[in-house]
Amino acid sequence: MDHQAQVLTLVDGDWVSRPLDPYHVMANAQQHDIEMPDTATGPTYEPPEYGLLSQTIIATPLSKLILPANIRHKDLADIVMVGEDSLHLKEISAYGHLRHVASKTDFTDGRILAAKVFGEPREIPKAKGVGLPLPKNYRKHRPRRPTSADEEHVPPPEVVVLTLSTRTLMFLWARHTHTGTTMFNQATIKLPAGSSRFDRLGTYLAIDPKCRAIAVAAHEGRFILYKTKSMDRWRKDVRESSEPTTPIEDERIIPIKGRIMHMDFLSSGGSQDDYHVVLLFVVVHENRTRLTCFDWDCRQDLSKATARAELVSIPWEDLMPSLLIPLRRSSDFFLVSHSHISVYSNILSGQANAALISIVPRILAPIWPGDSQHSPQWTAWDKTPRNPEFLKEAFYIAREDGRIIYLARGPAGSVEIDEAGVWPNRIDAAFACLSVDNTESSQSYPDVLIAGGASNDGLLCKIGSWPTEYSYGVQYPGTNQFSYVETIPNYTPLTDLSVTQLSTPRAPDERQRSAIFVANGNSPHGEISELRYGIQALVDYSFSGMNGCASIWVVDHGSQMAEIEGTEKRQHYATFAITIPPETLVIRVVRTQPESHADFSGAWEHGTWDVFQTPTDDDPIEDGLLRDEETLSACPWSDEFSIQITRHEARILRRPSLQQVDSLTFGTSLLLASSKSTCPFFAVASRENGNAYVEIVKISGNGTFARMNRFRHELPCDPTCIEILDIDGFPHVLVSTFDSMMLLLRVSSELISTVMTISWKDGASGGLDKLCESAAVLSSAGKHVLVCAMRDGSLLSSQFEVQQNDIVHSNLQFVRMGNTSAKITRSETDPSAAFVSCGSDYCRVRCSTNGPSLLEIDSIWFTDRLHPEYTQSPVSAMYQLPFLPKLDAVGRNLGGFLFAVAGDRLLFSQLDSDVKWPTHDPSSPVPSDSKVVPRKLTTGAKPMKILYMQKLRRVLVATMEAKEERPPPCGYRVLHSSIKLLNVRDDRPITDPEVKQEGEALADRLAIAQCSLLHAERVYSMIEWPFVNHEGKKYSLIIVGTGIRMSPSKQTGRRLIFTTGKNGTKLELQKESNYDDPVYSIALWDNQTTISVVGETLRIDRFNGEAGQWRQLGKTTLHSGGIHISVDQPFVYVSTLQHSHICYRVADAERSPGLDFRQEFTDSRQRECTHHLVVAIPSPHNTPDVDKFVLVTDKKSSSISGLHQPPTQTHRNASATLFEAHLPGRTVIRLARGSIRPPWRCQPTRSSIPGILTDDILGACTDGTIFAFSILSAPARHLLRLLQNLVQVKAARDPRHQHTTVRQQRSNDISRLLMNNAEGNQEGVVRRKDVDPAYLERAQMRGARHKHVDGDLIKRWLEAGEGLEALVRQDADEEVWKLFVELAVGVDGAWGEGSAVENWEAVLCGRVRSWVEDVLMPVL
Repeated sequence: MDHQAQVLTLVDGDWVSRPLDPYHVMANAQQHDIEMPDTATGPTYEPPEYGLLSQTIIATPLSKLILPANIRHKDLADIVMVGEDSLHLKEISAYGHLRHVASKTDFTDGRILAAKVFGEPREIPKAKGVGLPLPKNYRKHRPRRPTSADEEHVPPPEVVVLTLSTRTLMFLWARHTHTGTTMFNQATIKLPAGSSRFDRLGTYLAIDPKCRAIAVAAHEGRFILYKTKSMDRWRKDVRESSEPTTPIEDERIIPIKGRIMHMDFLSSGGSQDDYHVVLLFVVVHENRTRLTCFDWDCRQDLSKATARAELVSIPWEDLMPSLLIPLRRSSDFFLVSHSHISVYSNILSGQANAALISIVPRILAPIWPGDSQHSPQWTAWDKTPRNPEFLKEAFYIAREDGRIIYLARGPAGSVEIDEAGVWPNRIDAAFACLSVDNTESSQSYPDVLIAGGASNDGLLCKIGSWPTEYSYGVQYPGTNQFSYVETIPNYTPLTDLSVTQLSTPRAPDERQRSAIFVANGNSPHGEISELRYGIQALVDYSFSGMNGCASIWVVDHGSQMAEIEGTEKRQHYATFAITIPPETLVIRVVRTQPESHADFSGAWEHGTWDVFQTPTDDDPIEDGLLRDEETLSACPWSDEFSIQITRHEARILRRPSLQQVDSLTFGTSLLLASSKSTCPFFAVASRENGNAYVEIVKISGNGTFARMNRFRHELPCDPTCIEILDIDGFPHVLVSTFDSMMLLLRVSSELISTVMTISWKDGASGGLDKLCESAAVLSSAGKHVLVCAMRDGSLLSSQFEVQQNDIVHSNLQFVRMGNTSAKITRSETDPSAAFVSCGSDYCRVRCSTNGPSLLEIDSIWFTDRLHPEYTQSPVSAMYQLPFLPKLDAVGRNLGGFLFAVAGDRLLFSQLDSDVKWPTHDPSSPVPSDSKVVPRKLTTGAKPMKILYMQKLRRVLVATMEAKEERPPPCGYRVLHSSIKLLNVRDDRPITDPEVKQEGEALADRLAIAQCSLLHAERVYSMIEWPFVNHEGKKYSLIIVGTGIRMSPSKQTGRRLIFTTGKNGTKLELQKESNYDDPVYSIALWDNQTTISVVGETLRIDRFNGEAGQWRQLGKTTLHSGGIHISVDQPFVYVSTLQHSHICYRVADAERSPGLDFRQEFTDSRQRECTHHLVVAIPSPHNTPDVDKFVLVTDKKSSSISGLHQPPTQTHRNASATLFEAHLPGRTVIRLARGSIRPPWRCQPTRSSIPGILTDDILGACTDGTIFAFSILSAPARHLLRLLQNLVQVKAARDPRHQHTTVRQQRSNDISRLLMNNAEGNQEGVVRRKDVDPAYLERAQMRGARHKHVDGDLIKRWLEAGEGLEALVRQDADEEVWKLFVELAVGVDGAWGEGSAVENWEAVLCGRVRSWVEDVLMPVL
């Protein structure tokens, strides 16, 4: 046999080869059959079932483009801020401020590549006169005209055109709905596919200025040209068609030679030629920059489009143009290079003529020398809106370091280049010049420029003055400089995250929730930002000395002309009565404008504040205000009189002198009092002969008390609150008593009647007695809500209706605000809002527009632009002035100012919404003004790492900054690296002379200590080490791991140990250790032991306190560098740069006295990790006590995965992946845990919501996005994922989201299907297997991703207001409803009760929707 087996046999001491057949083998086996032991098997386990819910709590602030575009209505001035995968619509309001309108974030995993405006050319009305005085009826806003039903679906004058990475060309516009909200409409077409990443269409986008054509180009090789309809014809088609349509009529793909640098349409000569379309390309071909020009008669077919000039050479000076700027009055264009601007003409002749204009060296000089190895480049441009009679075309051109020039082209071809100024921050491509108004008066407005910011805040600045603020006393150069208007917060690039609880020496437990700190920005605008969400209140001025303040009242305010140093100037003033028991302080504040010339008062921001306490030591008392007693209530009662009420007397004072007109003395000391402007009476509460009374005292129109017309009403017990409330235009008196009762009294001409009684002693409050201390009524769209602030820190809200002689209340709700007494004050500028202070929280409450809750609550954050580190203190008193429409005609005034006593300071501030929308239009919706309000600790240099030290209340930051050591021609720069110790709270007064020193930089204001490192030394890790030596002495130490790049392939590292001293006032280097590799990460094992990663070595070291030496106990080699480690004894978790995650168990070494790292488990796939977080939650089976898993980030796939840690070690090293969340376009670089929810966002308590196991996990991305992650149980995951699948499947089948076709002649069935043009539903009803989470989770490759729930997607569905039953049942199989019921009952068995009831299905949907709203409740 050729393939016979051979065997070696020992014969006579020699090994002999002999053949072996199968029969011989079987015979030997039977003869030598022995019992074999069973193979030892390792323990097996079934990984638990969990899910991950993600939702965005702070969106990225990045904007890649800013487009002025009226995409809602021609009378509205809007801008569109375009991000990477989002779009934000803003409205330009009073004095150039921006108000947020709406956002679009559902771009279905596609990135926005390019964006332009398509629409009718903007025409600025001609001015009727020059130099005309400002009319007396000048207003900042015209009344908003309601949108007609026809206009809701018809495109406005302009739309935004977007190209997406999903091969989509999108036309987008917005419209107002009947509910007052703004929604986006869209129409899309599919772009042709590319064969490589270089010829994928969408990188470049150009739109003909007369809307005759659109061009979309790839990086190189080809572009597609679209023939478009006029806006009027498109609107007509939209009205006549029931399906989405686009303005595109025809298309043609055209090849082009070279790699494209710039593309734009040129003008065909104004109105002389309405049909000639010219498209220009700047390309690189064979390493040379050339021009290619296509032209076409739009009356003809696109096949007639030809290259008029192809690969035309240009001068060598323009080989690298930064910008292409086409002119609109001719076919000429600019090419902007680093040191010059070239004007090109006659391109259609086939040989362009170029004229070079040099930029003066003074402008070319960089603002930040040493910032880069290259010269700063020109990055953006925009045309300035000018009157049609203005003969020049003017442009603003911005450079990346902030230099801006003004470029003008005259009718004779002359070119002027002037320096417009230096922008305070860096500038990227997001830059625009705004048109504040569309009327003829817009030409009297200043130029308003906006920049989105590049690694620093974006800014809105103006050049010139507003019409009412023109300055005659300032020369022309002074008025034509950049003046600050508004800041657009930017907290990117984000490099580190810290979630920690803040405390102060005075109140260690002041806030029970954690704060979010991020390191962001680049030099010289590096900073550490505390990210807060809410309403911004801009502080204009403040002063100290308010300790012990109980209340504040404004008794007089107004505007007057005063002679100052021989000049008439306008002054805005207010007089305060401030109660500081047992007396009242009278303080007068005056804001003086810089000048007054006719109707002009100079710029508002140049005004100065003065504060006077009256009387002074030298002046006698000249008014009738009571000062020896505490004021219980006061107000400007009318335009002529004010009222002040103390415990023993009430006075009426004549405005503005505040001389006494009348007084009323009370027989007993008052308990409480309340007064209100324009109310014909005031109310007081007192106690006589053991009984409590509320008394009504009327006031006559001539400013005297009606002593004979006083009414009394006996109370069951002493009052806790008395308020005068306006209900449907009639004043009512609300009285709350100590027996947890509330009475609402109606005051008529002769009697007091009780119209409503509320008791919360039992039932709603859970049996706890709650005492009301203040109250307010909120009214919106016919809805009335009574809100009471309680002594225990909660808010009681109740909706009520007025029914003839009674008021009926319902829907009593309690919301916890904090643990201290709450106080509520009505808003004077918004009848639907009020202000609430409770402990360290200061909030605005407003009537809810939807949902079961009666209130919408948002935090208010005071900010000072000159002191961005300002720390907000608890607010003890507040007063807001109403709008003053009579004074609006002469410019800005004190109308809407909010005066708040925060800590020791009295703040003069304005809410963001009141600044940007000073005169609310009843027909417009209440503005939504909540946003991210950062508090900034300026570092100057770029922050790389931050560490918050809880006990010392300090933050340690590692920074790097490039500085020019020697200027050219033999210059060089150096990377300076340092570590700084900063104070988190700056308790020094912001008016302290030491703080106001001009020579003191913002970066040095909070710095306590600083230590310089080696040049270019990068800090990879910092940890706090509370070391206790053998004598029991405690030290506050910091361990720092660094790396220094010695060559492109070689790095060394150091381990540095610093001490901060007992009080955290110094930063001294104690010990240094050098290594041949960088020290990537360090973690504490115990008081004397650290675990660190040095290069690719994981090591454990112990410090001998007596000898002062480190000793290595063990080490192991990793496959790649360990970027992050954490310790949970006896385990060490390591995330590596290229080989995912590994878990080790630390155990005693077998052959040496040291320690060993024994691998416990690893990942099942390779990931490029940036961070990880170990999470332990109680096991649902109680075996073991907790389930542990590791959240691992992957920067390559932009995902977060959960790796389960087996309860016992198994033979299989790879751990099971519990879930995987794919976050398109965003890489989470840091994970942290911390409860950041304010108290009103925790109701019901998160632990009581079925299916939520933990929801305190946060993730930060480099683009500034902050995610909140929640761990879900399997039933909750299945139910939420079912809803997500239904939303996604139905959205994909929605005709509104289908692509339209360009050429309608492709009408055969298969073509219609492939081109997404089939009528009706192409796929029939939704089947169970299309949306069943359990079925989709069984997929081998993507099963783990189906265990992730996209909370943002479900929230968008909730905000759209669609019904849950319609989502589950409409266009869906009956099995889908059965699956929904099954999964819903699995979350909460009580939901399945009562299935026999007639409307049980609606009840079930209501319960599920309420549960979903609780799960997705806003975090901040």
